Amino acid sequence: MVFVNSDGEPPFERDIRLYPLNPENPQQPFININILSPNLDPMAYPTLFPYGEPGWQPNWRCDSYQGAQGNQSRVNVRMLQYKSALTAVRDDFNPIISAGKLTQQWIVEWYLQVEANKLNFIRTHHQQLRTEL
Repeated sequence: MVFVNSDGEPPFERDIRLYPLNPENPQQPFININILSPNLDPMAYPTLFPYGEPGWQPNWRCDSYQGAQGNQSRVNVRMLQYKSALTAVRDDFNPIISAGKLTQQWIVEWYLQVEANKLNFIRTHHQQLRTEL
């Protein structure tokens, strides 16, 4: 799959749409879902996420773990770390790695989400990155 906007970046507004029952606003028959939405994976892949739990969100934190740098008590979880943990092989059944071709499709979208998140960070943190220099 190739997802490219006219400026060459992955699109944030794709053809993933919700058709909610919205009697208050019948002129809006659908809602576009952002590629970085934590609800994207459970809505697009209900077989892989049967409980509908939301996915990765910005500024997620977890307790420190063995091997964490320094004496950090809380660590930000990056999207790549979260998605990698979902595909980890464990002793119990993991529907994500057992879904065959659906797993392959999810991994392609997983890659697009990670790259879009990196580009979004660069776009929104120009001052911190000092890109003008």
